[in-house]
Amino acid sequence: MTRQISAAAVLIFTSLVLASCSGVGSVCTNCGGGGNATVSFVLTATPPQPSSELSIQAFTATVTGIKLTPSTGSDFSVPLNSTTYIAEFNRVTSDSTVLAAHVSVPAATYTQLTVTFSAPRVTFCTQPNPGVPGCASGTLGSVSGAAGSVIVSTNLSLAANQQLGIALNANLGTSLTASGQTITAVNLNAANTFTLNTLPPSSTQTDLASGQLSHVDDVMGMVTAASSPTVTIQTSSRGSITATANSSTQYNCTSQNFSCVQLNTLAIMDAILNADGTFTLAFYEPLPFSSNDVIEGVVTSVPNSVTNQFTIVATDSVFAGSGSLLNGQLKLGDQIVVTATAPNPFQIISKGLLIPTGSAFENSNSVASILPGQTIAFPALSFVAQSGTTPGTTTAKDIALRFTRITTSLATASLPDFSGNATGFPPFFGIAINQQFRTTSGRLSLDGVSILTSISAGSTFSTSALYVGPPVAPQFAAQTVRAH
Repeated sequence: MTRQISAAAVLIFTSLVLASCSGVGSVCTNCGGGGNATVSFVLTATPPQPSSELSIQAFTATVTGIKLTPSTGSDFSVPLNSTTYIAEFNRVTSDSTVLAAHVSVPAATYTQLTVTFSAPRVTFCTQPNPGVPGCASGTLGSVSGAAGSVIVSTNLSLAANQQLGIALNANLGTSLTASGQTITAVNLNAANTFTLNTLPPSSTQTDLASGQLSHVDDVMGMVTAASSPTVTIQTSSRGSITATANSSTQYNCTSQNFSCVQLNTLAIMDAILNADGTFTLAFYEPLPFSSNDVIEGVVTSVPNSVTNQFTIVATDSVFAGSGSLLNGQLKLGDQIVVTATAPNPFQIISKGLLIPTGSAFENSNSVASILPGQTIAFPALSFVAQSGTTPGTTTAKDIALRFTRITTSLATASLPDFSGNATGFPPFFGIAINQQFRTTSGRLSLDGVSILTSISAGSTFSTSALYVGPPVAPQFAAQTVRAH
């Protein structure tokens, strides 16, 4: 039976003010004086209910514009952090990405926010047999939707010199139509798909301190500027972020200080978006790759140990500054067959988390140690793009474990380990028993709650976690948790 997966909540949003400046790390013109509010925008998402049993690997769309309509006067267009901002909605079920920061907006009462987008696409598969890992044969595919614009009604009065944030939330279940585990349509134009929240949230809904708006974790890209204490990382699909280190910044590198931040290298950072639109560098780790063309993707098939091949769906990437194999060829949500060629021992990009030792993945060089549901990253040694329904192909030698976005329902809330219900995991993981998630003190980001143990049993949460795999326990190490 075809059903419309629905859930929606229209939320409020409060103030905005004056003109002409934008962009992360940019400098305002005409931004001094009264009549201005500094506003920053982030993207979040509400996942489909775990009971829907959907296996979504990627849900993408290009956000082409956001504008605010006042009760009188002209519309105000929000300058996005990238002119080709590619949203990956699966990612933002657990994390937030920056749409625009430090934007100066005219003081007014705003009645509408309009979001314009193109090329929505969902990549998914089915697995009808509980406990069997990997997508069922022939079921991995994509469904595309129409471009459009969505108007979100609001009553937004802006005061001079105000600093605030807006979380634009996409309700993924509302936008999807499914028959069993098969997604048949995607419609971001559906009523109540987009809603708004003001930032900062209340103190019971976040672990952030006063003056902080949002966690912006797991920003992967190229270091394009580095001068202590400030670093800029350029992503391939969401623009760049400039963050400033302080005495609390953590580094996962030999020197354990800012000296490991090197220009024209690949890195990952966690940042905190502040009320004034600036970013504080919370964590920094260089990527262990010498090549600058990197593909990140979630594994969808049980690897073939004879051919050394497995299939992934691309969820992120980094493009080389020149001579890139991927730029203009790779799209998030693409299916790619990976051939591991004489692979080096696999690594785990731990980001300072406590990782149980002894997993089959770490230091292995056999694809048999790679599991459906794990997210990996690797430099692409060759690349042929997906064509129609024919998957792309690539070769890899250096493979590292990265963070998988997972939504399920809570079994038990405790620290340092909490657990999620097996029946809520996406079926292609092949998870048959409840799973524990390890947390690391000082390396956990919370949203929707101020303490993890306040999440009630049976409620839905999303997490960004390293899926380390057996035989260790816990098999998951969580960095972010969002209660829905």
